Amino acid sequence: MHGVVYGGSSDGYIMGWVRIGGFKRYKILCEVKAHKMAVLCMCLKGEVLCSGSADKSIGIWRRGIDGVGVYRVGVISGHEGPVKCLQASDSSVGGGFLLYSGSLDRSLRVWWVPMYTDKKEDTFS
Repeated sequence: MHGVVYGGSSDGYIMGWVRIGGFKRYKILCEVKAHKMAVLCMCLKGEVLCSGSADKSIGIWRRGIDGVGVYRVGVISGHEGPVKCLQASDSSVGGGFLLYSGSLDRSLRVWWVPMYTDKKEDTFS
């Protein structure tokens, strides 16, 4: 869906808006409690939205088929500090993609994230 903007907030919510009409009008699509603490960073890879948080986790979300909302398909844990930056690779690897994360624990990690899953939620570490 084009014209969609996602944002994360200090209360742990992810919100999505869609542009209606011109560039100045947006309508809220979704508001989801994504993390226990603040959402600090996000990145989008096709239909997969990734969110990093002060709760030290990375949420993996899929956009709804109808273009409305997101649902969690996985959680990545392994950092010992807040996740401050995320970047998805441009290329596909084994039916998924590589996700790079940086944390205040002074580590940079690389994760493999599957592009397609039938499960509603999975845990990766």
